[in-house]
Amino acid sequence: MISGNLYSLLGIPPSASADDIKLAYRGAARRFHPDVNKDPAASEEFKYITEAHGILSDPGQRARYDESLKQQGAPSLLVMRSLLSRQRVPALAEPQVIYALIDIRPGLAAQNLPAPPVNLSLVIDRSTSMQGERLDQVKHAVSQLIDDLRENDSLSVTTFSDKAEVIFTAQQGTQDHRTLAKARVSTIYAAGGTEILQGLKRGLMELYPTIKPSAVNHLMLLTDGQTYGDEGDCMLLAALANVDGVTISGLGIGDEWNDKFLDELTTATGGGTAFINAPEKVSEFMREKVRSLGAAYGERLKLRVILDQEVKLLEVFKVSPEPMPIALEETLRLGILPREQTVTVLLKLLLPPLPEGARPIARLALYGDLLALGRRGERATHDLAVNVQAKPEYAPPPAALVEALNKLSHHQLQERAFQQAASGDIKSATRTLSVLGTRLLASGQPELARMAITEARRLEGNHAVSEDAKKRIKYGTRALVMPTPAAE
Repeated sequence: MISGNLYSLLGIPPSASADDIKLAYRGAARRFHPDVNKDPAASEEFKYITEAHGILSDPGQRARYDESLKQQGAPSLLVMRSLLSRQRVPALAEPQVIYALIDIRPGLAAQNLPAPPVNLSLVIDRSTSMQGERLDQVKHAVSQLIDDLRENDSLSVTTFSDKAEVIFTAQQGTQDHRTLAKARVSTIYAAGGTEILQGLKRGLMELYPTIKPSAVNHLMLLTDGQTYGDEGDCMLLAALANVDGVTISGLGIGDEWNDKFLDELTTATGGGTAFINAPEKVSEFMREKVRSLGAAYGERLKLRVILDQEVKLLEVFKVSPEPMPIALEETLRLGILPREQTVTVLLKLLLPPLPEGARPIARLALYGDLLALGRRGERATHDLAVNVQAKPEYAPPPAALVEALNKLSHHQLQERAFQQAASGDIKSATRTLSVLGTRLLASGQPELARMAITEARRLEGNHAVSEDAKKRIKYGTRALVMPTPAAE
């Protein structure tokens, strides 16, 4: 039987009558029958609602299911809530854009759950450019991670340049192992070029023997350089890692690494990329990252947006944690659901001309492995709907959604500016960066504002982009998208 709440599949409360169940099934079947809805995920959803109807329409099966819900102790183990930019939309003859802010939360209190073990593979670039303070800070950070290991965590370390070397294999945090591991880490030295495929391949090989469904299985890649000619093979490895339930995160040090490639590599598994402009910040980032892995409620979180007829999904951006754009694919990979933090996603949808009345526009199907409960493929559903009216009364959009859109506009402006510069449109790029600087200053971000304005002047003068400034602005504006505590 499909996991998740069967009542939510039909869009009805547990108190629904037999007639309510029948009516809801007919409505859901009209939305998702593969003869009507050509969305690739609609046929699977139709199977789920048919199964839900079969159980809930049978008094005996429904009674047993209701009893299982009581024993579960929560109406839903995964909870979704949504805010629409407009709940009431005008009946127009042309398409119109609407935004949806989706909050995903644990259905159980964090204090009642044990922390999951972390199964971590560190893959460290030791090419010549890493020599000196960079590599010293990384080695110091790794030694701290070894000390932080809990008894049920495991850690392996692999280094790479033009070939890979395993510094130590996956081990748990006993004192003897820690002492030996730190001694091995101290021997790492810098030499050679940067071939990420070598490190990625070996790091995954070290991780796979210790993969556990009940653990957070994670590979962290640290690099300060660009790989050449093996990007396609790296992406293939990332796709395979995603299938096997492994998330990859990236840490770029300095300004010479390929941010576009590392973003694509990590988001393919639901992970993200961070930019470190100063070596002394490496330790803080790595320790915080590992702490967040050990505080997971759910892992391998995936979202499917099943669109109603003629509705289109234009953009997806993960707002928190780790803000990042999400590629438009059949399944949106969101990574980890923290025990005490919300995963928030912003959807941009294009609605077709709709007749008046209450109209569903999309169903959200969420999947995740709930580590502490030992439940894999847990599923939850949530419907988005609007009320189409001839002349709807104006209502301001929710403050949290407005805040997310305003902050996201900063990130989109820098993206547009650097795309314009790359295409040779220096005049437009300069103007866009200047506008970005003005907006950042008005929103209380003087350092980023100064950086954007300085880069606009540099671009105007020598028609060249500073890679350091580009990364600082890109990841700086991306980090701004995170909600403020008051907004949460």
